[in-house]
Amino acid sequence: MHVNKLEDLIVWQEAKKLLIDVYSLTKKFPADEKYNLVKHIKECARNIPGNIAEGFGRFHYQDSARFYRIARGSLNELKSDIYCSLDLSYIDKADFENISKQVEYVGKLLNGTVRSLNKFNTNH
Repeated sequence: MHVNKLEDLIVWQEAKKLLIDVYSLTKKFPADEKYNLVKHIKECARNIPGNIAEGFGRFHYQDSARFYRIARGSLNELKSDIYCSLDLSYIDKADFENISKQVEYVGKLLNGTVRSLNKFNTNH
């Protein structure tokens, strides 16, 4: 299936949902983390749909794949920060599991997107 506009791209939609949930989750963090861990978590979460959007807007599949890989890197940074948040008792196990499931799902979608672009590359 060919997607003509960003808003129809499922990986972008799911990354945006993750962003919204991350922003809600960070409201529970202590105030002294506002400019440290919270700032980094929000940046990572914003970078995921942002890089997906930038990749979608590129005309060459290699450019697109590069930005999807960057989004995957931000996703892994977010995953690490979520683990730290649990270890520091800023979030509970239920919140951790919920966000972790979303992170894994977005990761699978990103991997599938990159795989699809790589397959396109070998066929063209």
